[in-house]
Amino acid sequence: MMKVLKKIGSVLAGLLVAVELIAIIFIVVMRLSGGVPSLFGYNVYVIVSPSMEPEIKVGEIIISREYDGELLSEGQVITYLGKEGDVKGKIVTHKVVSVTNNGETVVTKGVANKDNDPAIGKNDILSVMVYKPFILGKIYSVISSTWGFILCILVPMILLIVSEIVNLVRDIKEEEKTDDGEQAEE
Repeated sequence: MMKVLKKIGSVLAGLLVAVELIAIIFIVVMRLSGGVPSLFGYNVYVIVSPSMEPEIKVGEIIISREYDGELLSEGQVITYLGKEGDVKGKIVTHKVVSVTNNGETVVTKGVANKDNDPAIGKNDILSVMVYKPFILGKIYSVISSTWGFILCILVPMILLIVSEIVNLVRDIKEEEKTDDGEQAEE
């Protein structure tokens, strides 16, 4: 029974390391490319300004699907590339307040803002929010800090390495006992 539990623990530890490595590689590649993390047509955005508070707070993460040209409606949260005014050249996540010209023009506004944003064309829209996971924002804020990175990435990796060394030493000792037992029989 103990061997089965050790095997399960070993498999789970290996899976944990694999998931961590994939996540790290994904984040590093996306950071180096300067793009927005994207997977299977879904984008991940971190909110960096308080314009959407209290609905979406600074540091929270939203998951959005790439915009495919569908007709938007009031109240949807979209992410777009600003073309003029204070938002020129910035990626903005705000709520749709009106849609005109058969969906060709959209006006948005941050929940906390007094004024509407300049109107945008549907070609400027990058994605439409589908989900705001509570826990991902918390995890991201912890991992993005130096101490959080150390605790969440380095400590588990060090523990895994130490565990593997202990297992290796144990296996070597068991093998030596087996060899000594065989030599004693001769």
